[in-house]
Parts: sequence; C-alpha cells; structure tokens
Amino acid sequence: MKYTLKVYAGSEALTHIRQHGLQPDDIDMLLGASGGPKWLSLAAMDRYWLSEWFAQRSKPLHLLGTSAGAWRLACFARTDALAAHQRFQQAYMSQRYSDKPSAAEVAAGCQVILDDMLGDDGASEIIQHPVMRYHTLATRCRGLARFDTKALQSLGLLGAMSANVVARSAMRPWLQRTLFHHPQQPPISYFPHLPAQRVTLNEHNLQPALMATGAIPLVIAGVKHIPGAKRGTYRDGGITDYQFDLPVLPQSGFVLYPHYFARAPKAGWFDKKLSWRQASAHHYRRTIMITPSWEFAQTLPGGRIPDLEDFYQFTDYDVRRARWEQAVSQCQRLADDLATIDQQQRWAEVAEPLPW
Repeated sequence: MKYTLKVYAGSEALTHIRQHGLQPDDIDMLLGASGGPKWLSLAAMDRYWLSEWFAQRSKPLHLLGTSAGAWRLACFARTDALAAHQRFQQAYMSQRYSDKPSAAEVAAGCQVILDDMLGDDGASEIIQHPVMRYHTLATRCRGLARFDTKALQSLGLLGAMSANVVARSAMRPWLQRTLFHHPQQPPISYFPHLPAQRVTLNEHNLQPALMATGAIPLVIAGVKHIPGAKRGTYRDGGITDYQFDLPVLPQSGFVLYPHYFARAPKAGWFDKKLSWRQASAHHYRRTIMITPSWEFAQTLPGGRIPDLEDFYQFTDYDVRRARWEQAVSQCQRLADDLATIDQQQRWAEVAEPLPW
C-alpha cells in the first residue's frame, strides 16, 4: 500500500520498530521545527497525536520547538490541547497585513496569535502541566544584529552568516543560543558549537519567550526584555536551531519528529543553502521522523506545502487563505494514513533508514 507520508528512523529507533513496533509510551520527546506556514502541513497529524496518542498520557513528555514549531507544541501542554491547537491554527491562518508591513506591524499580528492561543490561563497551564515538559529556543543577537533598523540588522546578520560558512561556532560574537526550559530538568545537557544560556520558564516569561522564538529576522521586531534572561534583543530560535542538529538522545525512549521535509535537517537558518552541512545521523539515532512524501506535497496548491513565500506571492489575503485552507484540507490524508499505520501496527512495514 502506498501512503502519503514517509517514516524515517535512526539506527536505534529503526531496530526498535522492527522488533517491537511503536507505541505512544515509546516516545519521550517531541520536536517541532521552524518553518513558518510549513507547519500547516502537519496540523491534521498534530490532531491525531493529541486525540489518540497523548490525550491520556501519564508519563512525562518533553516538547522542544523553535519558531512556529514552538508555537504549535505549546498547544500540546494545554489542559484542552485540541481546542488550543484549533485556536492557534485559525489565528495563524487569519494573519492579515498591509502590502509592505513594518516589523512592528508583523510583531503586533503575531502577538494577536499568541493571545488567541494562550488566552488568560495558557502560561500557567503550560508551566504547571502534570505531564508535558515544555521547552523552546531563541537567539540573543549581539552587535549590529541586535538593532531592528533593517540596514544595521542586515549588516550584523551578514557577519554571522559569513562566519557560519567557516563554522557554526564562529557565530558566537553575533549570536547566543538561549534555552527557555521547563522548571524541571531540561532534556539536553550539551549544546555543540554554540553554548546555551539557560533560562527557567515561568508564568511571566513564557509569552515573551514564545514571541522571541518566532521573531523572524528583518520581518518581525525582536523582543527586548524577557524576565530572567540576559539583556539584549531576542529573535527567532531557528537562527541557531532551524531544524535541529542537537544530541536529543533520551536514555530509554525515543524522539518523535513530525517534519515537513523528507531529507536531512539543517542545523541553523544560515545552513539552508550550505549543501555540505547537514544534521548528524548520530544525533538522530533515536529519532523517528514522519514527513509528507514528495509525491503528496506535489499535489498541494502550487505543488508544495505552504511556506513564508506565500505572504509575498499572495498578498491578497483571500487568495492566500483559500490556498491554505485547501492545503490543510488535503493534508487530512496524512492523518488518515497515520491512523492506518498506527492502528494496524504497520510501523515495521513502513519505517525506513534516515535518508542521509
């Protein structure tokens, strides 16, 4: 049977699946990547995880995301996670801006999304959730990159991007990775290349941390103050951790990574066009990636999943919204195939080695 999705597993995860299949309690951690509207391709699968896999969970589950991935995973740590996810999806798809919005205008629009998603009690629910352990990453920008003025910020980012070509560690003068973690033990103890400032999440800093991890450089104004974090300008967590190249290696369980690309993840934002730099398969040896197939993605409007270019290519809100609605509707097939694989325990049949 041909499915609309692909299941890739690192070496240890693949061995486990072929011997034992896959059950919800096998998963100790859930990852959510940056990528703007790309997350919409995963929305129907998110609802399956929330309604079938994690709804009755009693075992702790770590959630780690950046940018839009961090926003969608925050819904998983709500008392009514499905309702929070639905509010987030509707608010995200309802974004409407002027033809040439300023970074402040887009930031205000993003604040509306977070307000709709979190409501009055969202921050406290996430922090106090009895099972979900929520974490996110943001980037503290230094030097010229800390300014919101486009010319200065561009120069600072150009310096970081040029340094990154040499080595990710060379970006340290411009960028500092920042982990905003659940009050209990964070899931990662070692961060390669770029050390992490660690900030414990609480009810006061969770919303600004969420705003910071989604603050796309040059597009959305940075966050200037986050309680508990060093002074500075905080921007998109995808700058340092776009699709993740981190040692996410639970001691006993595995990492579930619903993703939107069936290829090797890129570590950071500046690595996207560096063909020689890809995530370490060693870091992914306990990870299970579930992605739309290339063939399925080509059936979506424009032959691709939604992405940030839609804001520029389809400036007419009604046109953009209609395309997104169609894509989300078609992506229900991903969730249907996921349900078939899971409920008929076909994991061993469909799982493949990592494609890199």
